[in-house]
Amino acid sequence: MRKTIRWLTILSMGVASGMLALGAIVLLDAREDAWQQAKQASANLALVLERDIARNIALYDLSLQGVITALQQPDIDQVSPQIRHMAVFDSSASGEDLGSILVLNTAGSVVEDSTSIVPHTLNLADRDYFRVQEERPDIGLYVSRPFLSRLRGGDASIAISRRIPASDGRFGGVVMGALRVAYFQKLFEKLNLGPGGSVTLIGGDGRLIARYPVLEADFNRDMSNSTTFRKFAAAPQGSFEGASSYGVRRLYTYQHIGNLPLILSVALSVDEIYSAWWRKTLIVATILVVLCGATVALCLLFRREMLRRLAAEGALVEAADKLSVIAATDGLTGLANRRAFDARLRVEWNRAIRAETPIALLMLDADCFKLYNDGYGHQEGDRVLQMIATCIQKSIRRPGDLGARYGGEEFVAVLPNTDWAGASTVAEAIRSAVEGLDIPHAGSPSGRLTVSIGVAVARPLLGEAESLIVKEADDALYDAKHAGRNRVNTAGRDDPPIAMGLAEDWG
Repeated sequence: MRKTIRWLTILSMGVASGMLALGAIVLLDAREDAWQQAKQASANLALVLERDIARNIALYDLSLQGVITALQQPDIDQVSPQIRHMAVFDSSASGEDLGSILVLNTAGSVVEDSTSIVPHTLNLADRDYFRVQEERPDIGLYVSRPFLSRLRGGDASIAISRRIPASDGRFGGVVMGALRVAYFQKLFEKLNLGPGGSVTLIGGDGRLIARYPVLEADFNRDMSNSTTFRKFAAAPQGSFEGASSYGVRRLYTYQHIGNLPLILSVALSVDEIYSAWWRKTLIVATILVVLCGATVALCLLFRREMLRRLAAEGALVEAADKLSVIAATDGLTGLANRRAFDARLRVEWNRAIRAETPIALLMLDADCFKLYNDGYGHQEGDRVLQMIATCIQKSIRRPGDLGARYGGEEFVAVLPNTDWAGASTVAEAIRSAVEGLDIPHAGSPSGRLTVSIGVAVARPLLGEAESLIVKEADDALYDAKHAGRNRVNTAGRDDPPIAMGLAEDWG
């Protein structure tokens, strides 16, 4: 039973551990799902923004190309300024965040302005969008670095520019269009990226163009040497986890904008991605821990209760065994009592029938014991009975033998699988041991305490009752008494042989 309880305890612990392991697997799977969903959502967002920006720049570029086409028309220089202005800027895009479209001559001076018939007196030869077009005929559409506009009071802007080819193919000037950085910031601020999230537009050279949330220190910041930018530049699109320059762990998803030298990055805070997952984990983990703790606690309580019950049952069994022994034991002598003797004789008798083996019974009686009891007192008589019992216990040494108090001063001994010689040997050993006590007995013919013993041996047959051997042993005892006491008498045998040593089966 204890082994079963131990295995049940181990099983319950295993179940609790399994519940925790299963919960951990589910939560880890949910964590991975949260990460993948964030990647997918940021990739979709980056793609939408990329298409919006690419489309607007493409439309603005069409305006630049329209200006170049108009400037290349024959006799365009011969018309009035008003008609020239209308012809050149007729297809130009306009909008809140679109600045002027300017035409610069080969010296970088403004010669045409989409917002005014009379152009501003301004030279922009120092701007990168002019220098690049002057130096590189094959550059095509160029997106400039961020700058503070001289026409709009320092408004942060970028420019797109195209080279104007002269009739002979040489450099004929530049047409450029300004695009306010505020356009990108307005586009980005509509997004809800959570605390720690950001959207960034970076030029192909690593210069930061626009960012949300807006940080003044980020304007035109050079990011070309950062690990983040190198990863942006390595592939047209992708995602990775990294730390920002401010130490925030983020999931970066980036997208190159068409064929333009622009890179759009959507960054989500790792803490924000997992915030909902952490809340769920806290709830689920708490429930699992409580359930597993309750399971373990109930198991331990069950184990303790079962062990207590086993201990109580063990105590009851022990007490019952003690009571059984007490119920089968004579209180004075410590030998088996009459009831135990009757039960054992019945068992051994039936065994002898099955095995066809002999069984012997000794019945002995203290000689003249009433006179001894009357003369020396009952307490002394009880002491003598105890000494006789000790002699019996010492003389029957096999585990299957039984010595018992039959009643009063009478004793019996059951000797299974014992023949006449063995039974006589044991009987003589008991008689001699009692005589050797040399206890004075004035009422006895020999002057000391002695016992008379009747021996009966039988090979019982099926159907015969054990009372037969009891009667024979009692008759033999009666004959021993009338023959002078202090002797062994064998039932059914005249002048029985008495072995002086123990027989072979007595060892």
